[in-house]
Amino acid sequence: MKKTTYMVLLASLTLPLAGCQTTQNANKESGKAVALSPAEEAFEQAAIKSGISNTSLVMLEKKYKRDSQNASAALAYAKGLRQANYLNRASLILKPFANNNAPKEGILTEMSMIELAMGNYTTAENYSQKAIVQNPQDYLAYQNLGIALDAKEMHPEAERAFRKGLEHWKGDPTTIMNNLALNLATQGFIDEAIEVLERAQALSPDRIEIERNLRIIRTLNER
Repeated sequence: MKKTTYMVLLASLTLPLAGCQTTQNANKESGKAVALSPAEEAFEQAAIKSGISNTSLVMLEKKYKRDSQNASAALAYAKGLRQANYLNRASLILKPFANNNAPKEGILTEMSMIELAMGNYTTAENYSQKAIVQNPQDYLAYQNLGIALDAKEMHPEAERAFRKGLEHWKGDPTTIMNNLALNLATQGFIDEAIEVLERAQALSPDRIEIERNLRIIRTLNER
């Protein structure tokens, strides 16, 4: 199986729907009521599952507005905005804190997540790199760096970032294992990709996307 075939497949599985995000975000921020497309509906469900409700977002906003110079309040509010898919607003809130000479830990990583969600991969890469310099054990920053590099087709560099993130990971590692496996498959390392996904599936047997990716990569390998 040619490498380009894997790249087409994995791009369809991993790249964010940047156009839908931008459209939905603009609709929300303008206050217009519009019908959601199936893709936008999926983003709405993701926001609901993230645990961010309108009530909690309002509370975060009030806390931020009481002290708009408070980095912790800005970080919490921006994270809530991102999870609810208000990406432009999240960026505007957090960017001044990210551009400080000594930003609070976590802000650079959150900015990289916001930029990834907006499809700004070079900017996401830069914020991730800065977050890693600030904290060499920031496993989320390594994952964000890997995703950004993968999107720029810098696959060996992305693999190194994913492996470093996995080395420092805390909690359930199946998300970054899934990303690493897709990266390996894109590079043509199919057997290793399957092995990583099998280990991830053993850790989280209910993760549908892992089972799906494992099935697809096995099928392509057989062909």
